[in-house]
Amino acid sequence: MDDRTSREPGPAGAPASPRPSRAKAPETTAVDGESVTYQLQKLATMAFLGWLGLLACLIPLLWLWSWELVRALALGLLVGLGASLLHRFNLKRKAAMAQRLRITPGRKGMQQLLHKIPTWLDFADTEKLEWLNDIILKSWPYYDLAISTMVKSQVEPLMAQYKPSGLIKRIYFQKLTFGNSPVRLEGIRVDKDDPSEVAVEVDFRWSGDANIVMGIDLPVGGTLTRLAPKVSDLAVSGTARVVLRPLLDTIPGFGAALVSLRKPPIVRFHLDFGKAFGGAASAGAIRLWLDDFLRTQIAEMLLWPSRIVIPLLDESVTGPLDDLYLRHKGVLRVDVIEARDLPKVDAIGSADSFVTVYTTAHVKEKTTVKKNSLHPKFGEKLWLMCQEPASQLLYIVVKDIDLVNVKSLLQLNVLKGASNVVKNSTLLGRAALPIKEFTQRPGEPHEMWVPLGTGDFAAAAGCGSGRGEVHLNITFWPFDQLKGHKSAARGAVIVTLFRCNNLVPMDRPVNQSDPMVVFKLNKESKKSSVVWKNLNPRWIGEHFDWFHVPMDSVLEATVYDFDRWSGNEVEGSVEIDITEEIARAPRGDVTKTWELEDVPTDWVDPSGKKEKSTITLRIQWIPYQELSR
Repeated sequence: MDDRTSREPGPAGAPASPRPSRAKAPETTAVDGESVTYQLQKLATMAFLGWLGLLACLIPLLWLWSWELVRALALGLLVGLGASLLHRFNLKRKAAMAQRLRITPGRKGMQQLLHKIPTWLDFADTEKLEWLNDIILKSWPYYDLAISTMVKSQVEPLMAQYKPSGLIKRIYFQKLTFGNSPVRLEGIRVDKDDPSEVAVEVDFRWSGDANIVMGIDLPVGGTLTRLAPKVSDLAVSGTARVVLRPLLDTIPGFGAALVSLRKPPIVRFHLDFGKAFGGAASAGAIRLWLDDFLRTQIAEMLLWPSRIVIPLLDESVTGPLDDLYLRHKGVLRVDVIEARDLPKVDAIGSADSFVTVYTTAHVKEKTTVKKNSLHPKFGEKLWLMCQEPASQLLYIVVKDIDLVNVKSLLQLNVLKGASNVVKNSTLLGRAALPIKEFTQRPGEPHEMWVPLGTGDFAAAAGCGSGRGEVHLNITFWPFDQLKGHKSAARGAVIVTLFRCNNLVPMDRPVNQSDPMVVFKLNKESKKSSVVWKNLNPRWIGEHFDWFHVPMDSVLEATVYDFDRWSGNEVEGSVEIDITEEIARAPRGDVTKTWELEDVPTDWVDPSGKKEKSTITLRIQWIPYQELSR
């Protein structure tokens, strides 16, 4: 048998299993050492006894009896006994020392040994990144300019797209710098579960002296009513997840990087309008919208499972990267039954509550409003798609809504607080549940009372409790369990938007367009994000889903040129029959490029080319029967 392995006995009747001896190296070394020491002691004892026997035989032969001999023997016995005791003591001391050396000291042990714990020593799974923070500090002036430019170019179009109509005419950044304090990386953890990738989680925190001044034009008054609020005391903290895959032999060692936020980041800021136009009291309506915008549209746009995929090498080297992009893997039904013990928020000591649930920040489902009740009965079913059920969270938010806020009506500055007066919503409580709990028994309902709190989703202790409870019945179905239901007359439709090609430039002076796509199906419309100044736009991670869709429905896809100041112009459209083109396809899954119709013809390409305008989509039809029970 190879001396590097040993055999470990198994159960009765079972053969012994090989066991690497490497894991038991300290014990094997100790046993071998003790065996060798025992043999040497035995040989030494035998030699000593033989020598004494020889001397005893020589005494009567040589007539060596005398008092000197007796004294010498007594002295020799005492010296030998002392040496033996000293040898045994030395052996015990060495054994105790070896035993202590085999023990791994913890934090308390290091404290006793060194009297203080060094700053570079850490017993946690998270490793510190002081060396990287030093590099960021030295290069921050260059990164600050690049990051500020990128944030301005990305966020300003989003603010223009999501600004409240009737309250804000235009919103933009007058000044935008992040100051001299760089982002700080608090620690990094490595996930070793999947050997085919390198996955790390980085805790980050930024709290600096940012100089952010916004410009807000109101619908009336022109420059006389222009507001310039300053965003101060801005602080952001969270955890970013970075996945590097596939692993390759070529530089840089991986083909693509996937970036996402593990939990919603904690964003705090103060919005100061100064003394003009009523000071901070004027910020009510703007702050209400801006706070929601930062949390939902900016902070949650990268919330897991949403992600940014950055290909670093060509797919001819890496192979297909489709598995890195967001894909639906299952269906989640949330039965919102009732709530109880909700906090009082109205003047009459009641609440007009509704429940919002979502798995991604881009698609949220909500119940109807139940008026004047702290124990509302909902009895509604909400449907969501799941992309990463093993690690994804289900977010539950309960709010109160007031059609008319009496408190805001009593304020002097009603014009600037208009959104506080009409349809104001107040957070009652929220919670987050891991979807993994419901995947253990797919297709079976999980009924529970969920406590509500007002803490952040990213807080270490969760959202907390004390704000009432909501009664839910949650069921998860993986797509594999829904196969074979072709006879069902209803189902779910999932549309993935990839790209458009050869669009007509609607902004004539610059020969560009700002395309967006609006989908209509089953009397419900959904729209994509806007791609600015591009006639061949591409979208990444744009998914749209509909539930309870009749199989004979028709999907309408219309491409618009988005315009901030005037109406959107149609660039083309297409109608897709679900029954004929999707349901009858293999597995109900079609990826195809459709030619757009109703394309404007009053524009002529100077080059003389007349290429067809097209749109590329992936459409999935998932029929189901048991979900309707």
